[in-house]
Amino acid sequence: MWTNKQTRLRLFLLLLTAAGASWTAHAQTTSTTDSVTNRRDPYALVLTVGGGLSYYPAFIGVPPDVDQVAINRSGIPATVRLMWHPDHRLRIGLESGLTPLYRYRVSAAGEQARVAVSTIPVLVVFSMPLAWLSGTERSLARRLSVSGGTGAYIIRSDLSYLGDVNASRLSIGWMAAGAYTQPIGRRFRIATELKWYSITATSDAVFTLQLQAVWRAFTW
Repeated sequence: MWTNKQTRLRLFLLLLTAAGASWTAHAQTTSTTDSVTNRRDPYALVLTVGGGLSYYPAFIGVPPDVDQVAINRSGIPATVRLMWHPDHRLRIGLESGLTPLYRYRVSAAGEQARVAVSTIPVLVVFSMPLAWLSGTERSLARRLSVSGGTGAYIIRSDLSYLGDVNASRLSIGWMAAGAYTQPIGRRFRIATELKWYSITATSDAVFTLQLQAVWRAFTW
């Protein structure tokens, strides 16, 4: 038979063991819950390639004393953009491509002259989906996004008149855009984007409407 002292000691050890097991189970549960709660969303690198139509709405300075033949304000732009999607809504990346501004033909001294002006943007771009909308529009809002950026524009002028003359200059400017994206798979999407390029130094500006292929290239 156990003495009262031995009985009390065994009961104390039993309670201590039960308390330790309970604390260990609670700690494991808390650790698992915290790891799930603090788990970040995946990062991604997203590549966008697109093309479409452009329109130049600004003033075109045709040289005086020439017979104007034709002015063309439209073109076919191309865009490539690489964006980093972190685990929050604000995304950042780089954009470039080739966008025609305008071209025209004139007659001077009985000779035909052709001028074509285009730009290569090199921009730092920020983008954000409109996911803050709620209610019935939430699913639509997740597919809408706005973008803005700033950087450099390489403006290229090509003149064909008794030979070819090419010139380039650098200007700063900005960009603003809105897009709608439609998923077609786990990694691929199709987007439609309306964009405004503004070139500050030369007062050039152009609208573009593009159809884009969006590829989630890397995820981690």
